[in-house]
Amino acid sequence: MKLIRRIVQEAVVFLKRCWFLVMLLVLALLAYPVERGSEFWVWTSLSYVTSFIFYVLTIYLPQRRDQKNIHRVIVPYLQKVINDTRSVSYSFLAASGHASDIQGMREDDFHEIFKKVKPLEGSTRLDFLGFSNWTEYLIHQKGRVVQALDRVLSYEHYLETDFILQVETLQNCGLFEIIDRIEKNPVEHEDLSFLTQAYYECYLQVRALETALQRYMADV
Repeated sequence: MKLIRRIVQEAVVFLKRCWFLVMLLVLALLAYPVERGSEFWVWTSLSYVTSFIFYVLTIYLPQRRDQKNIHRVIVPYLQKVINDTRSVSYSFLAASGHASDIQGMREDDFHEIFKKVKPLEGSTRLDFLGFSNWTEYLIHQKGRVVQALDRVLSYEHYLETDFILQVETLQNCGLFEIIDRIEKNPVEHEDLSFLTQAYYECYLQVRALETALQRYMADV
């Protein structure tokens, strides 16, 4: 039963990725008996069938095998990105004491949270994590996330274009650019509310990446 389910799953993935080639294969198989009187169409049909089999055996199946192998490498990095960014949100939420739905936080929620967090202020939670203030914590977490994203993109040859674009969009998000500037030229702010819009956009991008990761794992 498990083998049959696996075969069906692989067939669905193949049809999703190669539906146009399969459609041409069907047309070639239909054209062969219909156009037997035409030597041109007979050879064209047979040539396409041969090419289709060659493509499946020498290109699609090896790529599919590589994708399955690379899945074991990139998924932990992507889960690390999601967990690290989620951890930052939870840390700020706990520090601010703001009550909100952690599964569906809005821009207003982040504004209220950041209004209560001082950039150079410490906390018991930060002491436990090994940081003296929130700016230092943000810089460290940003570095971890970007490093993981870089590792994922080093395998972009095996990833679909849409998936790569989502990873690159997150990697180049405005929040990381702001944190880079803060690291090089510390700014004086009473609170972190100036990060609200950039942080919220990054938060939405991470959620979109999480959805894409779920689809990717389903395909693999």
